[in-house]
Amino acid sequence: MTVPTLRFDALLLPGIDRASGHARRWLHDLLGEHPALGDASLCMCELIANALRYTESGQDGQIQVEVGHSEKVVRVTVIDDGGAETVPHLARVEEMTEGGRGLIVVAFLAASWGVERRGEGHAVWFEVHARAESEAH
Repeated sequence: MTVPTLRFDALLLPGIDRASGHARRWLHDLLGEHPALGDASLCMCELIANALRYTESGQDGQIQVEVGHSEKVVRVTVIDDGGAETVPHLARVEEMTEGGRGLIVVAFLAASWGVERRGEGHAVWFEVHARAESEAH
């Protein structure tokens, strides 16, 4: 679904554990009281955690976060430095030991999501929609 974007912003983060917290604060400052902020923040943090854990981004690399948003839709893309053994995918139950649930959370909360090749790495994106007032309660 293509929705007119009212605003686009990007953030480049060092591949360190504190990256998720910094990105979460940045997203909150960017979106303010947007009704999709909670879902967008959780999904973004899951994707950042995956980039840190499974790619060279977490080994002194970087993570880029891109956000496009309108009143009703937030689209976030997390771009890693590459080096992952596999393409980001939904984990099977037997793969889920200590981790492996990040993209399952994203798939559940997002209206849509996907993976694209970006340079040496991957760009994992999702869109979340503002829920109607009756759905939020």
